[in-house]
Amino acid sequence: MLLSSYTISAEEMSTKGLHIKDNHIYNSNGEMIMLRGVNRPGTEYSCVQYAKIFDGPFDEEHIHVIRDWKVNAVRVPLNEDCWLGRHAAESPFFGEAYREAIQKYIEIFTDNNMAVIIDLHWSSNGTLATQQIAMPSKEGAQEFWKQIASIYKSNSRVLFDLYNEPYPFKTLEWGQDEQAWKCWKDATGCSDDPEIPYDASGMQQLIDAVRSTGSDNIILLPGIQYASSVNMFLKYVPNDPAGQLGVSLHSYDFNHCNSEGCWDDFLRPVYSQYPIVATETGQKDCLYDYLTDFLHYADVNNIHYLAWSWLVTDCESPALIKDWDGTPTNYGQGYKRHLSILSKGKQPWYSDTFDMYNDKVTHWASDWSTAKRKWNDTDLVYQGKYSFSAEITPEGMFYLNCYNCIKTSVHKTLEFWINGGEIGDQDFSIQLINNERKASDTFTVQHVCSSSTIPASKWVKATIDLTQLPQNAIYSGFWLLPQNDQPKMYIDQVTVKAIYEPPNNDGDDDSSSSTITISLSTIILLLLLNLFL
Repeated sequence: MLLSSYTISAEEMSTKGLHIKDNHIYNSNGEMIMLRGVNRPGTEYSCVQYAKIFDGPFDEEHIHVIRDWKVNAVRVPLNEDCWLGRHAAESPFFGEAYREAIQKYIEIFTDNNMAVIIDLHWSSNGTLATQQIAMPSKEGAQEFWKQIASIYKSNSRVLFDLYNEPYPFKTLEWGQDEQAWKCWKDATGCSDDPEIPYDASGMQQLIDAVRSTGSDNIILLPGIQYASSVNMFLKYVPNDPAGQLGVSLHSYDFNHCNSEGCWDDFLRPVYSQYPIVATETGQKDCLYDYLTDFLHYADVNNIHYLAWSWLVTDCESPALIKDWDGTPTNYGQGYKRHLSILSKGKQPWYSDTFDMYNDKVTHWASDWSTAKRKWNDTDLVYQGKYSFSAEITPEGMFYLNCYNCIKTSVHKTLEFWINGGEIGDQDFSIQLINNERKASDTFTVQHVCSSSTIPASKWVKATIDLTQLPQNAIYSGFWLLPQNDQPKMYIDQVTVKAIYEPPNNDGDDDSSSSTITISLSTIILLLLLNLFL
């Protein structure tokens, strides 16, 4: 795929003088720079849970291990009480000692040309900060940022992520959360949320606290719903006299907005006016299919990103590394490889082909079926570990919904495999669904299957030819709808295939070394054979 807007560089850029101009971040040389990095957790919880400051090594040698992944940014989560020395006694890991250690730690990063995003991760609700709370505190959070800004106002490599994951009025539906945005902006009405029984700060108050010190460092404002939603950011964006506001986004596979169609609707209006930094991104199943899709979208649209997390823990956390030497987990391999290719000035390979179901309902789709079903059935499987079994009726359909994901300008076929189970001979219609959740185009199962009927205990392929549909049509999934009750059947490997598949020539080191190894082995074998002939 030829990408029209793709900022990559094989040369390491300076992170000095970071500032926002229009909707991009630049350095002191006037070069547009993309922040790509990792989160380094531990400093938000170790001081209140484990009687220490860091979780793992924190010396310069280890910082070089992080840099070896070709990152230029790190996010350091902090604890309000550990920094301010409140709600517990001074100790070697709390208060002054914590502040001194954090400052030395950040200095090592910035001295090594890395941008540092300081994140207020845990704030106090009047007691010791030992967990996330819905909104930052009034007194403590403002004092925290005054102190941080005073220290780092002369270090332009440091950015301020004002609060990790606000979630005021978290039960409100997506897109219907103006009450939450009012609380988020300036704390208006926050006390109406039962999860905020304390005096809270809005983002405007925290901006004012930072700017009162004379700091003009870049400020990142997180969205609501755990920093995953920026749907009303433009309406409620606070005022910054320095004009140095960016957006902090958390993008995970389990978020409400987790595919290209949704990103286009909700992120594009924001990143067209403000830089977005995905200060957290990742997925929780040790895979990297979602991560790959989001990183591609981010690269194309100049969204900055930092993966969660550089921590030795369960891969599902998610964790990028297996050990402190930087050995990647399977999930981490996907990220490290992506960064490595970018560092060579190349574009990572990407295809618009995607799976809606492949051992799981992928992030591209949601299971909106009303039929009796099981998405991880092992009785009959075409490929992988699981299939999706369903007993469809006129009242209970099989329905995979997605967010404007099927585009006739991009995709050529919708394909999946069906097995008739013990009985077979199922009869139903396959209907493509538009973005109003209405049937748009209908196909009979006999029309799209490789067999005139669905046989018992045998897999047959269903293929819908999208090239025969109207040009530039967009669909949000499909359902299987019968006229009468149907026996149990199995569905597997639901794939939407792209019209164009680009050649995989991204120059990945792993594939190169693999080819060399095979070639050398072949040469050695031929030499040995020649000796005995």
